[in-house]
Amino acid sequence: MRTAPNGLERLLKLDGAYNVRDIGGYETMAGEMVQRGRLFRADGLHQLSLRDQELILKLGVRTIIDLRFSDETAAKKDVFADHQGVNYYNISLVNPATTKLRDIRNLGDMYKILLDTSGPLIAEVFSRIAETEDGLLFHCSAGKDRTGVIAALLLDLAGVSRETIVSDYAETETNLAPIIDEMVKDHPAEMSLEEYRAFMGSAPENMEIMLDHLYSVYGGAEQYLTTNGLCADEIETIRHKLLQA
Repeated sequence: MRTAPNGLERLLKLDGAYNVRDIGGYETMAGEMVQRGRLFRADGLHQLSLRDQELILKLGVRTIIDLRFSDETAAKKDVFADHQGVNYYNISLVNPATTKLRDIRNLGDMYKILLDTSGPLIAEVFSRIAETEDGLLFHCSAGKDRTGVIAALLLDLAGVSRETIVSDYAETETNLAPIIDEMVKDHPAEMSLEEYRAFMGSAPENMEIMLDHLYSVYGGAEQYLTTNGLCADEIETIRHKLLQA
């Protein structure tokens, strides 16, 4: 679903990235609307053209959170990493596509591990979101796994339906289709090409597995975040940012 209920495009048409999206435009189960122009999710930003960068800045983005590891950021440097007009933070979350755990059956299992092992880091991401007054963009390499988990937690915190959260996650596969063959060339040595290609998709059941785990173990996004150190004021600030016009 590329178009928000109000008819406005959420997917940014850029030269150097394919999965940059506004997470706003969704209706909540309480009938409110997730606000546009405040929080954006994205894939890698290392190939953005000057036009792309200007467009993102014109949208009001002044904070970038890069969820990748140091080797990823070194090999494919975020164009905003040294930008004078942007606050850039690198908060490294686990990369599911490079895991060496052979008992992982699917990406859903990896998302469960990410929730269970990276709670303080995820809470740090949300603290940055709470303290930011201008637009904020968070991203990883494909804008699917690490970014997808953060986006799902934000939308759950806003009160968006499970169906919509799953749909938002699954959209990545469509957005990245034009470059998937190029992306699989970077597959890690410890994984076969076939294994890696399976990890490059965004089948809806992966997010279903993560949401089942989020609720059965933690009780939802708010409880998960408070368990990992986010205070009530920060959560209300984020919810206000998400929902209030």
